[in-house]
Amino acid sequence: MKKGLTSLELAAIINELQFLVKGKLSQIYHQDKKELLFQLHAAGKGKHFLKIIPGKLICLTAKKNAPLRPSGFCMQLRKYLGNAAIRNFYQKDSERIVVFELEKAERYYLIIELYSKGNVVLTDSDYNIIGVLERQIWKDRTVKAKEKYIFPEARTNWKKLDEKGLKVILATSEKKNLAVCLATEVGLGGKYAEEVCKLAGVDKEVKPNGVSATLIVKTLEKIKKLIEKPSGYLYENEITPFALSGEKEKKKTKTYNEAIDTINPFVIVSPYERKIKTLTGRINQQQEAIEKQESKIELNTKKGELIYEKYTPLQKLLDIVKELRKEKDWSEVAKELKKEKKISKVDLKNKKVLLDL
Repeated sequence: MKKGLTSLELAAIINELQFLVKGKLSQIYHQDKKELLFQLHAAGKGKHFLKIIPGKLICLTAKKNAPLRPSGFCMQLRKYLGNAAIRNFYQKDSERIVVFELEKAERYYLIIELYSKGNVVLTDSDYNIIGVLERQIWKDRTVKAKEKYIFPEARTNWKKLDEKGLKVILATSEKKNLAVCLATEVGLGGKYAEEVCKLAGVDKEVKPNGVSATLIVKTLEKIKKLIEKPSGYLYENEITPFALSGEKEKKKTKTYNEAIDTINPFVIVSPYERKIKTLTGRINQQQEAIEKQESKIELNTKKGELIYEKYTPLQKLLDIVKELRKEKDWSEVAKELKKEKKISKVDLKNKKVLLDL
């Protein structure tokens, strides 16, 4: 079961929610567990409810479950942000962090962290913390009232990654293959790293330094275009903002928010179900690997049979090259070989001859 949003998925959600800018935050509810609900009025769009589960997700919802007694943090948010105007609403770089810029008599930031344990932080215009959903102390930062809010150290921003930057990542990566490099060092996550490989027509198992940065950047641009106006695609274990290559969705929704609203991150999955899912995934990966090997065997078998069939003329050509090399250098050999009709290309740099069989 899907439990939260990746960086790319959050970008799709934010793109879809831009109509909220210039609207108003009219009411705030603190629902069960760590779930907040914002009642918003968007210009020309009417009333909407925005569900926020720190550490997990953010999306529009039609469900409202307001408790009779609001929490202390909820009351604090109402005091500062009730009927505040939404001046801006964005994802912090490519991090799983959402920032609301809100304004009443003064300007405030409401920062929603959707990674790790998650948190909701209210600050003034200078990022001085007024209140937090949960007081947290980390090795490199403290999140509590009266402290300065410091954003976590930024990782690679895949949304602004250019060819030059990606070349450096690919050339220096020590990851075992391209998919892992794109998932971790570029920050796409496993599913979308594999999707980039598929769309680019590149084997996900290839070494990072063996791939064209130009090709990967162009593919990333295609994906960024797809999430500008996303839809919801529901698969067995994934909910994506665009259709995945070679996979058939179980259901499609008009908006990505609608699809994400189906997630219940509080559902507890038994360890047996997790084990079954892990083993099923391994079986599928092994089956995919077997099919790839079978394709390679079939292709190489055909190549071998063709070479055997053309063995006599190929041996004659090899003998000719050996004789020419006794008295001539490679440039002269190339001139002689180009006279042969079946020779389509002579690669002097790599000492290769391309034949049309």
